[in-house]
Amino acid sequence: MVIEKVNTKTKCDFVGCNNLAEYSFSTKGLLKHELCFCEDCLKGMYEAIGQVQIPKGTKSPFKLNERLRRKDENQSRG
Repeated sequence: MVIEKVNTKTKCDFVGCNNLAEYSFSTKGLLKHELCFCEDCLKGMYEAIGQVQIPKGTKSPFKLNERLRRKDENQSRG
């Protein structure tokens, strides 16, 4: 799946939106054509996805060492 800038004048694919598309979404063969979005619709879609799917941060090795150290201290006290 790829989101790219549109080089040609294309209308936004969202129903009721009359803006020109700035971005296209392609699944490289799974859809018959690319879906094109204006910047406002893309931001709205991003916010809607963010309410359903929250990205998780990566587990840093520095934080992992700190967590292990705290766990060892708690076990030795208890």
